Amino acid sequence: MKSFASLVTGRRSKWFVILVWVVGASALFPLSSKLAAVEQNSQSSFVPSGAPSTLVSSLQARFPDLNRLAALAVLYRAQGLTEGDLAYARSTESRLAGLDLVGARGVSPLVVSADHRGVLIEVALRIGTPATAVATDVRRMRSALAGAPPGLSTGVGGPAAVLADTASAFSGIDGVLLLATVLVVTVLLLLTYRSFLLWLFPLTTVGLASLLGLAAVYLLARGGFVVNGMTVGILTVLMFGAGTDYSLLLVARYREELRSEERPSRAMAVALRRVAPTLAVSAATVILSLLVLTAAQERDIRALGPVGAIGILAVLLGTLTLLPAVLLVFGRAAFWPLVPKVGRRPSARRLSWESTAAWVAGHPGLLAATGAGTLAILCVGLAAYPHPLPQSKSFSGKVPSAAAQALIARAFPAGSTGPVVVATRDPSLLVAAQAVAREVSGIEGVGRGFVRPGAAVFEATLAAAPEGTPAEAVVKALRAAESRHFSGRVLVGGPTAVEIDLNEAAAHDRLVIIPIVLLVVLVMLTLLLRSLVAPFLLTLSVVLSYLAALGLSSLAFRWIFGFAGIDSSVALLGFVFLVALGVDYTVFLASRIRQEAPASPEGGVRVALVTTGGVITSAGLVLAATFTVLGVLPLVALTELGFLVAVGVLLDTFIVRSLLVPAVALLLGDRFWWPWRPSQSGTARGR
Repeated sequence: MKSFASLVTGRRSKWFVILVWVVGASALFPLSSKLAAVEQNSQSSFVPSGAPSTLVSSLQARFPDLNRLAALAVLYRAQGLTEGDLAYARSTESRLAGLDLVGARGVSPLVVSADHRGVLIEVALRIGTPATAVATDVRRMRSALAGAPPGLSTGVGGPAAVLADTASAFSGIDGVLLLATVLVVTVLLLLTYRSFLLWLFPLTTVGLASLLGLAAVYLLARGGFVVNGMTVGILTVLMFGAGTDYSLLLVARYREELRSEERPSRAMAVALRRVAPTLAVSAATVILSLLVLTAAQERDIRALGPVGAIGILAVLLGTLTLLPAVLLVFGRAAFWPLVPKVGRRPSARRLSWESTAAWVAGHPGLLAATGAGTLAILCVGLAAYPHPLPQSKSFSGKVPSAAAQALIARAFPAGSTGPVVVATRDPSLLVAAQAVAREVSGIEGVGRGFVRPGAAVFEATLAAAPEGTPAEAVVKALRAAESRHFSGRVLVGGPTAVEIDLNEAAAHDRLVIIPIVLLVVLVMLTLLLRSLVAPFLLTLSVVLSYLAALGLSSLAFRWIFGFAGIDSSVALLGFVFLVALGVDYTVFLASRIRQEAPASPEGGVRVALVTTGGVITSAGLVLAATFTVLGVLPLVALTELGFLVAVGVLLDTFIVRSLLVPAVALLLGDRFWWPWRPSQSGTARGR
């Protein structure tokens, strides 16, 4: 650490560090700007490779007539179609056939509904057409429906339209998200530092580090990882939130050292030696926790593990190398007008935390009971945990594909927009499999079969819309019936099956990943603190904080936001982020207690609260505010994730780290650190 600190803080070497970062960021920018081109936003791309719906898709690909991405143009009049409407429908069919669409495979003849109120025209797009191209094609189809007779409602729905709306929702969000994140972080840093210059250095550091992270993620995506718009949005927020937190912790210790060291380079060297190991352990815990996501079955969640780990590593490197070098270029002037001087103690903020520390020391039992009780009460909200979020309700506002689906459902079987696909490798089973499907309640109709050597496929239409609990119940019943008759030789796929397989994969991922993440956190805290009791209690406090945040969020999602459900990935990702990022504050507080532990445990807790309380609360506010920026995006899943993490961070910052953990540490005394006894190790050194 001494050699590392000398390299970063050296009179000439600091300029070398800055040069390396500037040149590297310039070289990597072209790669980071290409990330949007390799995103995969189709829901079917997230399903595990061994899931039944994925296996059906591979068999379906052998049949050109079925291997399509359907865009359904619908025309609807509640009072019944007129001759003029039918003439317009025929002309629309011709216009759609004449469009030079990127992914076009053909236009099916129009179909008039049995009640003569609707017309459906299917435009088949090629499977594998890039999402941006699908969005362009669907947009041109919607334009072709313009000029309808008065009173005739029109729209474009189906899987292609859903994918187009998803791609449109992600289009341009990188810039919007980045701008909103930078504005939030800038405001909070200005309020925290009350300096005209200091806020700029952490922001610049994280910005350059993010280029490194995004470029590496682009290379991952080119290597086969499924990276979508949500992954990139989370990565941006994660890097700015964690990077700003790391910067706050380093700058706080640097400013503290400047009050006892005349030379800024010496103060920074001491700060790095004291803070860098703590930040490294904290970041390593986050990185290892994120890498646990590679055990996930959902392919987009699996990719988020290395993606997030790369982002955390990038901002850690920036915080420990670029930020110190830049701060030393400006010296004490970086803090102007509140320049720290040797021998001068801060006043207002330090006094407030001295009062808080005294309050905690005087009432540890009451505060421990109150803090734990408050979190336990919030956990009751888990009883309101919503149902899984249907894809049609995954947008924050109204989208054209959902409106078109509603029109189709009024005149045609609601399941027309997402037929069930049944496939087998044994063509001799086709007729019997069709007969089984006809007997399942909730199947509106069974289509003709398609046969090729080694494969047979047919489609079935649901009576219910292809998304939601009723449709899933029918598909599960169909799967059970086909399995009962054919022992797994007949598989059921399609959009509804994809939703089922994703929910089952999410349940598996929660069951597997959550215990591993807890084990990682427990082991890392044990290694850092050289204790058995403290790591266990600290990990338990993080879990309790997460459950309280999830309970409060469940109530908010249902009764305040009015969401139709909770995305299957939110609970898992919220847990990983809250537990992993919450360790930052745990490590910073607990390690400072160890460093400052005097002859009595109470003194160590009071000193740690006074010296870290302000920076931990500031870091918590920055991280919470950064994650709320996800709410600017038009996707319910990101809004839910941002809200959950923000609530959890605030609970962890203001209740768990500031009150509950110090109170428990005071109540247990030396037993909190067993088998290490700080009261027998002499007065801790602040250097």
